[in-house]
Amino acid sequence: MTFFKSDYKNWYLLEISIVRFVFLLATIFCLSACNFNITPTFYIRDIQDVISDKQDIEIPIFIKLPASDVDSCNSEIGQVIGILDTYGIDATLQSCGADENNLFATANVEFAASVVYSETSQVKNFKGIVGLIVDEAGDGVYYLNLQANPNLPKAISDIEDALIFATLDASQVGFIITLNNDTRRAMTFNIYDSFVNGVATDYNTFELGPRSELEVRASDVGANLFFNRGWFGLGDFTNN
Repeated sequence: MTFFKSDYKNWYLLEISIVRFVFLLATIFCLSACNFNITPTFYIRDIQDVISDKQDIEIPIFIKLPASDVDSCNSEIGQVIGILDTYGIDATLQSCGADENNLFATANVEFAASVVYSETSQVKNFKGIVGLIVDEAGDGVYYLNLQANPNLPKAISDIEDALIFATLDASQVGFIITLNNDTRRAMTFNIYDSFVNGVATDYNTFELGPRSELEVRASDVGANLFFNRGWFGLGDFTNN
């Protein structure tokens, strides 16, 4: 059997195509397995100021977002930030690199999280990518809900349309909310369906001492509610 130069060229091109296809599949697999956490820290003084002044407060929040590879990170995340900006959600790329296991490319992006006073469980507008909604129930009781920016679903849809690798579902995202008591008084919180300081709870009361923190990791139910309904209940407290 005789091979001509054109045959070698065709085999070479086929081999390159196979390699690219395998790389594409590997990339999709890696990105689908790459989870990330949303980890805002909310301070009690900020919450009390919002209750008193009825004015929103924005705090910085840093989120590591997946990218297809380190070389493409700036371009891909730049597109993501541009789309978010059209919906009024501010974001700033801080750096690109690999994860701690050197398996995935990640981008460190600065967003804002809002603390918002409300008389209902949801609000129609705020600047942050997420908001802690401080919902007044009466008699000094306030519900705390974590809500997605109302424009976030449309932004995510546009991002998925623009970037072939950008698919997102609730199973990829974890919510770890830290309540920091930066006052000199102890406070009591009722926390719903979550993991508090690593311990699972359906509903329990926790005392948050002065200068201390409470870490609340949302359950899978909470994460699904965030994406499907737009918010989930974190807990409640009495502001004395």
